[in-house]
Amino acid sequence: MDSEPGFLLTELGRVEKCFGPQLAELWRTTFEQAYRAEHHEDDIRAYCESNFCVDAAEAALCDPRIICKVAFRDKTAVGFYLVKHNDCPVPLGGSSSELKQIYVLASDYGSGVGKLMFDDAVQCIQDSGRSWVWLVVSDRNQRAQAFYRKLAFKPLGIGPVIEIGTDPLTSTIMGREIQRSN
Repeated sequence: MDSEPGFLLTELGRVEKCFGPQLAELWRTTFEQAYRAEHHEDDIRAYCESNFCVDAAEAALCDPRIICKVAFRDKTAVGFYLVKHNDCPVPLGGSSSELKQIYVLASDYGSGVGKLMFDDAVQCIQDSGRSWVWLVVSDRNQRAQAFYRKLAFKPLGIGPVIEIGTDPLTSTIMGREIQRSN
């Protein structure tokens, strides 16, 4: 789907399990770039090795509850998102899906690709008949929090503690009601 000049979003799934190694590498790279100022390099490496390995990427690509899309510019992957049809742990006034991850390479911060991916994710959630999108965001990740506030997300509750290597992170569950498509 061409949505913005220069960017192409491609949905990945069961037939693209072979993209697992590339997705794992994109996961690691974008996560490292997002958190390198917040965590020690060894903690980031340990987290990525246990959470963003090829097996985890292939499992996500094969899970029928997960939608994975990758943004490409000139055949180069520059970002991705994962949506999981998974109800929020905080009661909401309708069914919901979780925006598990949305990451963009640092070189593409401010390019509009993050918003493009978010809009596409919301459309996928609407198409599934759900009325809320929710996510967990680290309390330290000010860039992500500002991005989500700009997209009308509100804090819903305390999220889980996320262990980045030996560094525990508190988090917040944020959510946003979305308009149903007709």
